[in-house]
Amino acid sequence: MSKTLRSFGSGAVFLMIFMFQIASGFAFVLITGVLDVVMINELGVPALLVGILLGVDFIAQPLRAYFGSLSDRISIRGLHRVPFMLAGGLVLAATYPAMVLIVEQLRDPGYQKLIGEVHNTGTYPIQPLWLGLAVLVFVINGLGLAIMGTTAMSLLVDVTQERTRGLVASISWVFLIGGIIIGSVVNSRILPDTEGRTFVYSSLYPIFFFVVPGVLLALVLICCLGGLIKEKRVYGPLVVGRTHVSFGKALRVVSRNRQSRWFFAFLFVVMTFMFMRDILAPAFGGNVFRMSVKERTGLQSVINGPLLVAMIVTGLLTLRIAKKFACYLGLAVSIVGILIQSLAAFTFKVDAVAIRAYETASQNFADKQISQEAYNAALATWNNLISGNKGIFMVGLIVMGVGLGIAVPGLLGLMMDLTDPANTALYIGTWGLSQALGQNLSSILAGGARDLAYNTFPADLGLGYGLVFLVQAAGMGLAIWILSRINERVFKESVEAAPVSAPESRPVELAGVSS
Repeated sequence: MSKTLRSFGSGAVFLMIFMFQIASGFAFVLITGVLDVVMINELGVPALLVGILLGVDFIAQPLRAYFGSLSDRISIRGLHRVPFMLAGGLVLAATYPAMVLIVEQLRDPGYQKLIGEVHNTGTYPIQPLWLGLAVLVFVINGLGLAIMGTTAMSLLVDVTQERTRGLVASISWVFLIGGIIIGSVVNSRILPDTEGRTFVYSSLYPIFFFVVPGVLLALVLICCLGGLIKEKRVYGPLVVGRTHVSFGKALRVVSRNRQSRWFFAFLFVVMTFMFMRDILAPAFGGNVFRMSVKERTGLQSVINGPLLVAMIVTGLLTLRIAKKFACYLGLAVSIVGILIQSLAAFTFKVDAVAIRAYETASQNFADKQISQEAYNAALATWNNLISGNKGIFMVGLIVMGVGLGIAVPGLLGLMMDLTDPANTALYIGTWGLSQALGQNLSSILAGGARDLAYNTFPADLGLGYGLVFLVQAAGMGLAIWILSRINERVFKESVEAAPVSAPESRPVELAGVSS
């Protein structure tokens, strides 16, 4: 009985630590699912500029490895991870009130919102001061998320065994998806259901001033409490008896390892092309199928539902099958899903007159110029026209979600395995840097691709988006090729053989506390 209670208690502590992923998902979707949609659809900010803002926190990402290395070497009262987790969470929560105020100042005063996706005037006025402040607050937001996530993942590596890390990684991402779902619920409460309806920007104030910081702080405190229970107090650098190198020295050791370089490139490419979906899927739905803002944010559920199920199943299986095989299979399935989406785009052929008729009816209904019955009739006609292609597109999203759900546990398991015990957080931070750089480039690439498809093929948006989807599929194929170059055994042999010649240093002291 006592053993059962101990197991239950240990599991509960792990669940507390996983709250950092709930916080990460919640924070992430409020930017990608609320602010980006509002900036594009309500404020008239060009999609490319929005993509740049979403990806601009790459400036802070090199600090992932730095803070990871710092938490390996420095402790506060014997704690290496928890203080950094708390600091990162506090920084993250503090950025949202400033973010909602600054973003509002980027509004295009000459913007006229039409039905479907944004039709920018082409003369967007750049405001250097407010744009600079927006860049700064997004960078700080990314920095807080990076510090919290890197050190929390390092703690999980510290307290788990290699055999169980695939399962731990899957559970961790289950909580991340849970955070995204919570954020999606917030989306459904604050975003307009029909294009053209008045959206009061100030309705975001209580959400970003009180709800978001309050939820984040609560989750971070629960996570840190779990960390306090689980983390062992170690005064001085981790791994007694081994010389712990400085950040610069260790980073050079990582870069000299060919397997490390391959894995860094693999993570970068996967994230670059995987997360293009966050901008491309809603943009395609708005441009081609004329989905409302709320419908577009709902596409996250279409992807993440199958992703969640596949991730749980694969996480359990990675206890017995190779993590690398899970990556291969998942990426291959996700490519099939993307190709199905391209098929939906290439075969979309709806008469321009029918498109304009639905757009006019929807706008007139939003302006209260026609009745609900008249709008319902126009909507039914439109849904009949697009039902075939829309169904194919949804199937593509589901298949892609399943593929990503298969790949993610293997990918995270590899991240946890490909580390050096003396520099765990440095490696985790380096892998996190690769992910973040790829994800940030993904936002910029997807935003630019959206604008390019929209402006290059205005009369045949299906063709434009179909070509973009093919590029995304080719990128995932490149990731599979890079994965074939990675060998876990060779990596570990290289780490063991790498000479560490940094001189011994005395423990660092912070505020009188030996580390």
